[in-house]
Formats: sequence, C-alpha cells, structure tokens
Amino acid sequence: MSTESVLNRLRSNSVYFYGRYVVYFSESIIIVLANLLTLIAVKRTMKLRKVPANTFILSLACADAVIGILSPATLMTAITYDKHVWISSVCLFRGPYYAVFSTSLITLLAIAIDRYMAVVHPLAYRMRMTINIARNICICIWLVQLTLWETLTCYYGLRISVGNGHTGTAHDIFPGKSFAFLTQIEIIIPILGNVIIYIVIYMKLRKRAIFPVSYINNVETLKVNQPSAKTKFFTKMMALVVGYLILSWSPYYVITPLYKMNDPGTPTWYVYMFDIVSILLYTNSFMNPIIYSWQNRDFREAYVKILKRKQTLMSIDGPKSSGCTRNSTKLCF
Repeated sequence: MSTESVLNRLRSNSVYFYGRYVVYFSESIIIVLANLLTLIAVKRTMKLRKVPANTFILSLACADAVIGILSPATLMTAITYDKHVWISSVCLFRGPYYAVFSTSLITLLAIAIDRYMAVVHPLAYRMRMTINIARNICICIWLVQLTLWETLTCYYGLRISVGNGHTGTAHDIFPGKSFAFLTQIEIIIPILGNVIIYIVIYMKLRKRAIFPVSYINNVETLKVNQPSAKTKFFTKMMALVVGYLILSWSPYYVITPLYKMNDPGTPTWYVYMFDIVSILLYTNSFMNPIIYSWQNRDFREAYVKILKRKQTLMSIDGPKSSGCTRNSTKLCF
C-alpha cells in the first residue's frame, strides 16, 4: 500500500486524524506555557538573573517556546497538495522551525562548554565569564542558525514540485545527501559534543573526589580553584537535560532515514511510527523546566512564587471581594 493511500485512509479515519492533531496541539500549548514559566522565573528572580549560565537557559527556553509556537503550523502544512500553501510554509514556518531546533542544540553545547569551564577552571571562569559575554554568545548562535536554515530551506524548498497529486513533504526539501550532511553537522555533532564534555566533567569531578585537596601542596590556592556545590548541582542538572535530549531524539533519527513519506514503497506502519517518535521528540521541549524544578532549588522556588501569585490573582473576584471601590479610601493595587 502506497503512502498516499495510507494518508488518505488516515484522513478518512476521523478519530485518528483529529486525535493526532489534538495531541500535537496540546503538546505545543504545554511547551509554550512551561518555557514561558522559565522565562518569567529568570526575569523576575534576582538570584537567577545574576547567574551568567542562566542567560543560556533563557536562550534555550526561548528556542523551545518558539518550537511550541511553530510546530502546529508546520504540522498542518507537513503534507500538502497546494503549491501556494507549501511555498508560504517553507519560508515563514519551516526555515525558523529548523533554525530554533538547531539553536536549542547549539545552546546546549554552549552550556556544556560553560559547565566545563566552571568545573575544571572555576577561578578563571568566575573572573572572565559575565552576563554580557553569555548574552553575546546567545545572540550569535541565533543569528547564525536563523540565517543558515532560512536561506537553505527557502532555496531548496521552493524548488519542490507540488501539485497534480504530488505532496510537498519536509523530507524532500533537501536533495540527495545534503540533509544527512546538515543533520550530522547541526544535530549529531552537538549531541556527541555534549556527551563527551559531560563525560570529561564527570571524570574530573571523580578524580578530585578520589584525590582530595587536603593531600596536595598549596592547599589554599587549590581550594579557591574548586567548583562550588551550586556549580556541581547546576552541571548535574544540565547533564540530565542532555540525557533526556538523547532519549527523546534518538528514536526519531533512527526512524526518519528509513523511508520517505511520499514514497510508494513506504509501509503502513511507518506512518504510525513516525507520529509516535515525533510526539516523543517534542516532549524534550517541555521536559527542561520540569528538570530545572526537580534539580534546582532556586528555579523551584521561583516557579512556586509565580504559580502562587497567579493563583492569588485568579482568586480575587473583583472590587467586592477586596473592598476596593471607585470611591473607596483604601489603597487599591
């Protein structure tokens, strides 16, 4: 059975067809709300805002929030027979969509390098790393990724033949082996880089645990050059973020190269499996705030304050419940 026949059958199955959209859209809402909570937490909490590494967290949360905003649009135009819809979706949605995915990964790699410097060379890190430097690094990552993916996606995507019974799919945007090449550079290399860096950090911390500072000469200098407990906990938190990233992304990049969505030889099970691994992939974008609240007390306290404040505001019925009227002498907020 060809993929076109499978897709037509899915469209006729209203439960599955609409159910998958409900799942994707619900996931997108959760992604946006979870990362918006992180953005508000960092912006409103001085303790979080003063940490340079949290600037990268802000960038990562922005990227994930944009993924949640763009994913419904890219999903609705993922397979279309309409040439005009395809052209609009390629430049308006798909270029930025691929860019923020890559930005998320490159930002995680930047965080891994930041954690390496903070753990292995803490004294130099505290002297040189500032919020402005972290902000400039994030801006450069965003500009490079947006320019790269918007240019490539528009250039190749507008050359796909759409119409006359032929669908435009995301799988066909990049010709030949160029997609595999871009995937290796923009996705696989950052993930491998993260894994290697966190393994090195773990080995360094383990070595220092086996050989305590008190048994080494020049104790005072070495104590100053030791990473703090907060640095270690933050590093552990980001290692868990990378671990879940690998867990959620691996099935997608195992499944994706097997078939093309508009290939007549694509089996039926692939269409269903593709939806499952795509849903798992998107969970990565809202799991990060959960990991932050689980591993970091400062983030957890900031989240609780925001949610309690929201709950308090929602519990106010208006002027009657607060005793605050237009002609009242009470101070109203």
